Amino acid sequence: MSPEEHLTRLGFGFAISQSLKAAVDLDIADRLVAGARSAEDLAAECGVHAGALARVLRVLCAEGVFHEEPSGVFGLTAVGDALRAGRGPLDFLRMLNAEPYLAFDKLSHSVRTGEPSFDVVFGLPRFTWLAQNPEAAKAFQAAMVAYGRGVNEAVADAYDFAGCSTVADIGGGHGRLLSAILARNPHLKGILFDLPSGVEEARKGVGGPLPNTSFIAGDFFEGVPAGADVYILKKVIHDWDDEKSVAILTAVRRVLPPHGRVLLAETLVPPGNAFSTIKLIDLTMLAITGGLERTEDEYASLFARAGLSLSRVIPTAAAIQLLEAKDA
Repeated sequence: MSPEEHLTRLGFGFAISQSLKAAVDLDIADRLVAGARSAEDLAAECGVHAGALARVLRVLCAEGVFHEEPSGVFGLTAVGDALRAGRGPLDFLRMLNAEPYLAFDKLSHSVRTGEPSFDVVFGLPRFTWLAQNPEAAKAFQAAMVAYGRGVNEAVADAYDFAGCSTVADIGGGHGRLLSAILARNPHLKGILFDLPSGVEEARKGVGGPLPNTSFIAGDFFEGVPAGADVYILKKVIHDWDDEKSVAILTAVRRVLPPHGRVLLAETLVPPGNAFSTIKLIDLTMLAITGGLERTEDEYASLFARAGLSLSRVIPTAAAIQLLEAKDA
């Protein structure tokens, strides 16, 4: 591929992503489990135009998602198999290619200002907009579950809670992470802290059993509950700019006991020029929420500004790390 062809391919990234969304929406991977099929056969079953579907599948074959046999039928690849229901990030792909896809049309606004282009396209900040659009909010939650599949378990497995008595999950949502931690550490008490809507769902057991848990609703910009010796925040700080992130961490530090620890479960941006999904997630955070992914040094700086000190980074079995900090 020449440099010019490479650049052209990158420029057509929108066509690839929307072709992928079309294949997801039509459940193409699940329809090919029993064997290769023609575009005409698939189109009749899906109720779509056969020629148009074939052209979409041809693009995805070039990306390794499907393969076209000499006879003209389409089959699954290992990549395409990950598009089957319950096996891959289907809901995450659907969400990415909905509102975020549209917001990226104004990415130049984010580059000029450092502010989310989502706000310009939709007229409201992302989470405010989601609160007013329940179907999109439901799709967003499903996307987060799909993208984070296995992460809660990996985080719960990676940290030794043996010497701890109470763990507070700050911004814990439906309680999936806290449920995983308590299941592995029955000696622990839990505190689930989130906005009222999240706490209500957690009380219902949406995220799993939460024995010995106190449910507290509130806003972490106004303060967090005392009474824990470990405070964990999973994928919270990456939603916010530096000033707001320091405010959240400062609120935690105020209630942290002398022996307490703060755990951030975040994915670090690696050094170097190699591909990393987190680099794309970081750009998405810029355009959609105004948050950002960070390097280890950048998290250490946030901790220091909040009166905390990064003590170690703990790897997990998933694409996420635990950053442990203590009172400086």
